[in-house]
Amino acid sequence: MLFTSKNALPINKDNLRSIFLAGSMDHRQEHSWRDEIIGEFGSHHIFDPTHTQHDDLSNAELKHHIMWELEAMQQSDFILLNFLKDSKSPISLVELGLYVQSGKLIVVCPQEFYKHNYVHILCEKYSTPIFNTLKEAKTLLKNSI
Repeated sequence: MLFTSKNALPINKDNLRSIFLAGSMDHRQEHSWRDEIIGEFGSHHIFDPTHTQHDDLSNAELKHHIMWELEAMQQSDFILLNFLKDSKSPISLVELGLYVQSGKLIVVCPQEFYKHNYVHILCEKYSTPIFNTLKEAKTLLKNSI
């Protein structure tokens, strides 16, 4: 089941595993990596913070959205953090710092990402799984969920 910041976070009575979709936003593309994950793992709880009108949110709406994201990451079993090669992703870098030691982070960071070395060294230091492609990360997620 899919949850966004427009939804209350679920009380997990069915003990479904949950995945938070962190990382670069690609809502301008016809096929998004987030849609791919939702399609493959939709029988689990999926927390998707995508908000196409993010820049137009009022201060109160933005605070609600950020608090929802923080609570959803905390509640999730897995955080799939995907850095797209041409993105800057400053919020994703913050999320990496917040959760690199949590044991729930799975990172995708291609060599073309501008902070690739930083991300890889940080993940290596804290034994956080990191992959160059989403396909590789999905394999680990399938085996873990």
